[in-house]
Amino acid sequence: MARRGMVDALREAHRVLAEGGILIDARPDSRVDARVQRASGPRFVTVGALGTRRDTALDDRLSDRAIGAVKRARLFRGRRARRWWHRLPFAGFVDLRAYLSGHLRLQSRIRWTAAGRRAGREGAFAIERPLRFEVLDKI
Repeated sequence: MARRGMVDALREAHRVLAEGGILIDARPDSRVDARVQRASGPRFVTVGALGTRRDTALDDRLSDRAIGAVKRARLFRGRRARRWWHRLPFAGFVDLRAYLSGHLRLQSRIRWTAAGRRAGREGAFAIERPLRFEVLDKI
């Protein structure tokens, strides 16, 4: 149902877009894990990783398939696709944990690196989330 809904929404977007119009597909990238970072002076060091919950990862795969389906149907042509990283800063580890406890997309369990297991939990933390976008031209 979710796949059909996304394909239908993309077909409707194609219908209402002006000739030569563009559609930008921008969403979190669940193909790459988010990074947990700890402040080390003026910069941040990666100390762990966060995966995507299974149900949202499935939604993302279905959305990818929907984009592929409308490209194969020659409704849209991909102009370019990129990934960028968005940093969400937290004053401390307690704030990071509180954010993750209610998050619907990210897993709450951090997979620590060896350095992250040894590091203290004081100081500022951040999550760096992968986001991706694709610019689609109406055909």
